[in-house]
Amino acid sequence: MKAPHRFDPLSLDLPFMDEAHDELMRLLAIIDGTDDAHLPAAWRDLVECAALRFAHEDQWMDATGYATRRDHQIQHRVVLEVMREALAQASAGPAAHVRQMAWQFRDWYHKHVQTLDAALALHLRGRRFDPANGTLGPRRDSTAGPALNLRTSR
Repeated sequence: MKAPHRFDPLSLDLPFMDEAHDELMRLLAIIDGTDDAHLPAAWRDLVECAALRFAHEDQWMDATGYATRRDHQIQHRVVLEVMREALAQASAGPAAHVRQMAWQFRDWYHKHVQTLDAALALHLRGRRFDPANGTLGPRRDSTAGPALNLRTSR
């Protein structure tokens, strides 16, 4: 008997995006479980991973001409800037501040995935984007026949 499918609120049903989301959530779990002495290194790993994953998304948006890429990319830049500031504080400041940042990042990230990343996934799926080589497949509507004319004649 097949196990029932477990609902994952971060799943976009697009493997290359889901893998990135899983990796960031795994790093957040490490931060949750690490002691204060290892917290700066765990936070640095999260920042590096987020920077890489956000850069990939930014490239995909540029490559596919994603209409709202500027707003999406601005969120990436602002969040990374805050995360990098916390990285500087992680070594010198109290661990409680960095742990609070991790909770805030998690909250923001869930919303980001469920809104902006969900829309991006829909766009990438529609463009049949292949992240391995950066190519686009034929549009799904290319074989749909002539477009409907929704204007009414008077």
